[in-house]
Amino acid sequence: MASQKKAKNKAAASEPAGFGAYLRRLRDKRGVPLRVVAAAVGMDQAHLSKAELGQRLPTADQADALARFFGEDPIELKARRIAEKFRQEHLGNPAAARAVLILHGQAGESAKVEVRQPAPEEPGPVADRSVIVMHAD
Repeated sequence: MASQKKAKNKAAASEPAGFGAYLRRLRDKRGVPLRVVAAAVGMDQAHLSKAELGQRLPTADQADALARFFGEDPIELKARRIAEKFRQEHLGNPAAARAVLILHGQAGESAKVEVRQPAPEEPGPVADRSVIVMHAD
């Protein structure tokens, strides 16, 4: 049983951390039920559940309320929300990786971007995600 838990934690650590997974970790770390968080921040419980599953995004106001509830930096939570929105809207678009380089001021002529799709036989939630690899010479 303990080895299964370690394997699950190791797999979770290797997955890209989306906004929903981040919210879930905050809630789990405090041991608070979803319904309590939802009520405290004025969200519908189903909406918060879908946010944790990566199926919906909280509004900017809801992200502020979540930051206050968890005692997190509201700028950090909003930044993660924006990053997740960008990821959802541009998943698999090679121009998205280039846009990230431009935002970082690293989009020189020699910068190369590669978008890798996980192998179809990979089980679990990572199968529907792209991995962006950026090379700067």
